[in-house]
Amino acid sequence: MELHQLRYFVTLAETGNFSRAARQCGIAQPSLSQQIRRLEDSFGTPLFDRLGRSIALTEAGEALLPRARRILGEVNDAAQEIRAEPARRELRLGAIPTMAPYLLPPLLKRFRRERPECELTVREDLTARLVAAVIDCELDCAIMSAPVDDPLIELEVIATEPLLAALPRDFPLPQPRRLCMNDLRDQPTVVLHEMHCLGRQIEDFCSQSRLQRRIVCRGTQLMTILELVALGLGVSIVPEMCAKADRSKSRRYVPITGSRPEREIAIAWRRGRTRPRPARTFADLLRATF
Repeated sequence: MELHQLRYFVTLAETGNFSRAARQCGIAQPSLSQQIRRLEDSFGTPLFDRLGRSIALTEAGEALLPRARRILGEVNDAAQEIRAEPARRELRLGAIPTMAPYLLPPLLKRFRRERPECELTVREDLTARLVAAVIDCELDCAIMSAPVDDPLIELEVIATEPLLAALPRDFPLPQPRRLCMNDLRDQPTVVLHEMHCLGRQIEDFCSQSRLQRRIVCRGTQLMTILELVALGLGVSIVPEMCAKADRSKSRRYVPITGSRPEREIAIAWRRGRTRPRPARTFADLLRATF
């Protein structure tokens, strides 16, 4: 038994004539007759008595008719509900710690204005654990940095962000007031721990630039790094979004000229999974931000 056969059955029962039913269903009369025969074969009993040019429901047909109408009604209701925007949905979002405090608050504020009915679940965690959560469908998507080497992850790069030198206020800048990697050579340095992907990216960049650093502290929080810079303990390299959020006058941020360090801002999706509407809305807001 197939759904279209039930539709033909109900139409035939309501019109009482094969020709009228075929026209209403938009098919040829022989095709309609054939489908009704197949439906009857699937039940193992006739559903109509053929009475010349007219038809009449058998007892089996009369028993089937209200059930067929109910089934078709349920299918129609389900189709309308699926096509319509759900009344309540959930966004399960992840973000790495070096992006979450700077990107999420303004984005989620805008998201709540656009989708007030949507329930939010936010997880701030390291890249590897967020990747696992996206793969396991515990999260709809996650904000992180490229690259991510996993065949089950589809990484959509949204923007590229420069990394800046974070300096104590009294750090002597060369003239003109620009900084290159060589100006940081042998400076006491406060670094972000390599448990963070940003820490590894900065370490790789310094290695490529053959920058010798005198590391005096490794921290796991960017805010701790900045406070140590303000105390004059050392210099550091931080993302631009971190610098923009800093209202303190005890630090300064300077672009690094030459081979400018940068990182990519991306959304991680589970490859092959249909993207939920709330997650698509959030992704649109993130793209608009940049």
